[in-house]
Amino acid sequence: MATISSTFRWPLAFGVLLATLVASSPLPSAQALERLTVALPDQPPKQLVGEAIVEARDGGMLLKTADGAIHRLPAATIRNRKTDSEKLVPLTREELTKQLLAELPPGFRIHDSKNYIVCYNTTRTYAEWTSSLLERLQKAFIAYWKKQKSPVETPEQPLVVLVFADQASYADYAKKDLGSSVSNIIGYYNLETNRIMMYDLTGMQAFRQNSGDRGSLHDISQLLSQPQAEPLVATIVHEATHQIAFNCGLQTRMVANPYWLTEGMATFFETPNLSSSRSWSGIGNVNYSRFDLFRDNYSAGKIVPLERMLSDDKLFTTPETAVDSYAQAWAWNYFLIQTRPKEYAGYLKMIAEKPLLLEDKKGQRVREFRQHFGDDLAELEDAFYRKMDRVK
Repeated sequence: MATISSTFRWPLAFGVLLATLVASSPLPSAQALERLTVALPDQPPKQLVGEAIVEARDGGMLLKTADGAIHRLPAATIRNRKTDSEKLVPLTREELTKQLLAELPPGFRIHDSKNYIVCYNTTRTYAEWTSSLLERLQKAFIAYWKKQKSPVETPEQPLVVLVFADQASYADYAKKDLGSSVSNIIGYYNLETNRIMMYDLTGMQAFRQNSGDRGSLHDISQLLSQPQAEPLVATIVHEATHQIAFNCGLQTRMVANPYWLTEGMATFFETPNLSSSRSWSGIGNVNYSRFDLFRDNYSAGKIVPLERMLSDDKLFTTPETAVDSYAQAWAWNYFLIQTRPKEYAGYLKMIAEKPLLLEDKKGQRVREFRQHFGDDLAELEDAFYRKMDRVK
């Protein structure tokens, strides 16, 4: 369901290149401003201004720009470089809005909320519904992790969400990220641009063309509260959870985040209460779409051994195993968050502090897991299955 895999793999592949050239730690926090002319494949030269957060000995780098994006720039793409002593200042809401409207096709408008900029070419009502959903999620998400004593804060910039009127216009824009899989993906979070892309799930734009008196917030909430809409809303919540986690200090972009952890945590937050416009009561609820599949797989003997789940990200990116792996990842994250919250928070913190762009070594993930949750994995698995047996 979730699609971070399409944008989550490239940093580590690029890390293999950089690891041969650069020390395995980010540059010091007091950085100079880099002014670059870059020529990326199949694109005209363009100007980029930002901080080099990782730099290779040959001049290649990861560049963070003022809009929150992170650009991977091999040395061969950098045509000109000037460095000065200024610091990178994040774009203001107004500056970010201006940049977004200049980038997007004609017809896009802006809906502002406290913590989001929603760029849309569907109905304003749907944009308002989207921002309301995500504002409630972000408030509840940050409050939840603060209660767990995790070092989280409200993102320093408004988070950007692009909402297209229909699947066709969304697919045309997103195919550069998703390729041929775009037709099967209704929304995704892009680690490079730091944005969520989605389209209007209700078809309300066409709906309003046929009947001008329909399309209220109540209509949208009613439509998306139906059982058949549950997986659609869950996907949007899942991707928004990724975006919040990578911008509030809980997780770090461009480090070796295990898929079982990143995707499993997002599934933990997939159960919103759409009947309330003020609260988010779904955190910690059983995610029955995931649990039912996990239970069926357990009964059929299709559960992946724990050590393989911890180590093998391909389980989450291979179509034949992805859905089952998400279900198993939900179960393990549910179990660990519910029964070992302090250990889980410590494990998250350790992952977030890893060096940028370096892949984990063989056996490293299992060792790190044991450091936080105990050496006896067999005993832990027994406790896990006992907990799952009690879920109703």
